Order: sequence, then C-alpha cells, then structure tokens
Amino acid sequence: MVKSSKSNNQPYRLAQSKYVELGVDPGAAMAKLARIPICLHCWQGDDVGGFENSGEGLSG
Repeated sequence: MVKSSKSNNQPYRLAQSKYVELGVDPGAAMAKLARIPICLHCWQGDDVGGFENSGEGLSG
C-alpha cells in the first residue's frame, strides 16, 4: 500500500467537499468504482500523459 502525503490528499479533499455540496457521496462513489474492473494497455499510458508538446521522441 502506498502512503499518501498530506499534499497529495489536499486536492482530493477539496474535490470531495465540492461533491458533497452537490449532494454526491464521494465515499460511496469510490466504493462503487472500486468494484468495476478496468484494463489499460501499456501504450495507452502514453496517450494519457501525452507526448505532443514534450519535445522528446518516443523510445523503445
């Protein structure tokens, strides 16, 4: 299990409070999401991060 630092939790806590204001239970939503399996092929990680403006070429 990865321990998260306080700075990593701050954005989540902010988002969590905003969703609560909208009547959404973030804990219940996360529990529901935890039951949905997903699979990402390794090449899709590049698409998420993007190389469009990094100035670097693709490697191996």
